[in-house]
Amino acid sequence: MKRIIGTTLFGLGILSLLLAIALAWVVVPSQRKVPLDLVPPDVVVEDTSASFVQAKVLPDGTPQVAVQSAGLRSATGIKPDFATAAQLDGDTLIWNVYHATSRSDTNEMINRSESRVALDRVSGAAVPWDGQCHTETTAPCAPISFAGQLYLFPFGTEKRAYQYWDSTLGKALPIGYQAEERFNGLATYRFQQQVPEQPAEMDAETLDGLLGFLAPEAATGSITYRATRTLWVEPRTGAIVGYREQQNRTLVPDTGTPVTIFDADLQYDQATLDAVRTEAQSGVALLTLLGLWVPSGLAVLGLVLIAAGFLLSRSPRPRGEHRADETTRPLPTPVPS
Repeated sequence: MKRIIGTTLFGLGILSLLLAIALAWVVVPSQRKVPLDLVPPDVVVEDTSASFVQAKVLPDGTPQVAVQSAGLRSATGIKPDFATAAQLDGDTLIWNVYHATSRSDTNEMINRSESRVALDRVSGAAVPWDGQCHTETTAPCAPISFAGQLYLFPFGTEKRAYQYWDSTLGKALPIGYQAEERFNGLATYRFQQQVPEQPAEMDAETLDGLLGFLAPEAATGSITYRATRTLWVEPRTGAIVGYREQQNRTLVPDTGTPVTIFDADLQYDQATLDAVRTEAQSGVALLTLLGLWVPSGLAVLGLVLIAAGFLLSRSPRPRGEHRADETTRPLPTPVPS
């Protein structure tokens, strides 16, 4: 009976070890991807004292375009398109992204935009898809080719440079790793993207409107742009848990003094910091549980079961235990002499 129990325990121990190996090396790595049903929290960046151009119509019906100084609040909301994603390869997310910037003091809208973007579930980077589009107005969404990281970094983010999307220039630019840093209670990697001052495109109608109000003596002009972005990324999940963007745009007329039309230092507000920290902590806890503690527990259990099974199957029989009678051969019959 003990041999049967010992063999059973030995087999269960081997099974536990195999499950531990499969979980740590096969199952968990294969699941390090953004869930298809993930709905990211809304993200808000703000600056208490920014300079920006505001266009509006005065009470008497007169249009006004002027540079204002006030608090600025920029909110980004994401609505996943589960139906479209389900029609693809299973490794791609389709997100509808809504962006709105408003004054903090009056809640007056400064601008809005909408985008549709396809993201790889593992790397977090934009992937080619015919449905990608972007609009800054209420006009139909115009085709665009997003590239690089936009809202996520890869699971297992590395200490190296990545490509990060710049919406003003409409292309991805390098964002370099700087250091490990404790940020908002989390161990993070800090990345920074430096965009040197350079010309930025603007549609002719908008540019003419700015010149007409802000530099009426000019015949032509251009826009210059520079920015510095600093991101804090939780490396195991790729979550962006901290964000800072220092951006400047200047109208340069062919006659007269350049006019700053946007200057802001935007950072996550407290509600966003709390939300992204909670989400990252949950992701790290799940990865640690499935990738470390459960496999470790199964491995220890497996070793204990193997040892117990081996000892039981090898233990000597106790004294007094009945043994089967040996077959005896009959004694030879003496032959009479």
